[in-house]
Parts: sequence; C-alpha cells; structure tokens
Amino acid sequence: MDTEELIKNYFDAIHQGGWESYIADEFTFVNLNLDRVAYGKQAYLEGAGKFFATTTDVDVREMIDKGDKVAVIARYTTRNPKGRTGVCDVAEFLTIEGDKLTASSIFFDSKALFEFMTQE
Repeated sequence: MDTEELIKNYFDAIHQGGWESYIADEFTFVNLNLDRVAYGKQAYLEGAGKFFATTTDVDVREMIDKGDKVAVIARYTTRNPKGRTGVCDVAEFLTIEGDKLTASSIFFDSKALFEFMTQE
C-alpha cells in the first residue's frame, strides 16, 4: 500500500471503524499546542480516541506526501455534549514505517475546541 492510500484509509477508518489497526505498537504522539508527548500505541489510542469520539466526520483538505513523512490539514466536524456541531481544523505531521503510522505531531486551536465543548 502506498503512502497516499495508507493515509486515506486511516482517515476513512476514523469514523468507519478500525483506525486503531493503522497504529504501530511503538508510537510517538506529540500535541504541539499543549506541549505534551505520549509514547506507545495505547497512549495514542486513548488520547486520539477521546477526540475522535467528539467528531462525526473528517475531511482531509491538504496532504503533502514525502514518502515516510506526510503533512495533513484535516477539518473535523465536532459535536459538543449539548448536540451543537462545529469544526476543528488540525495540522498533523505523520511518520510511516511499512504499513503503520509510527508518529504523529498535531496542532490545533485547543482553546477554541475546549470553549466549544463546554458551550451551553
């Protein structure tokens, strides 16, 4: 599977199911706006899973493929606990080895997302 196909399949699987199978056991996750680093597949599954659970759709707007490194701009449709919908734009830098994602560094407006999620 080539890089573009792997990335497309991963993002499609976020809402169709099975996104976890694209994550390598040895995974590094960097949240650039919170200055946090997590190591291992389980840590990523927990963190990303919480975010994905607040979303209903994702649209990959841009992708730059550099072989084993990919930059993605994705727009997630979000739903807060009160049922309101919004969007969250995310810049994500992914590293690939074989057919697995081994690292992700993300950047998004965490303050705006928090405010939206806690909106009445």
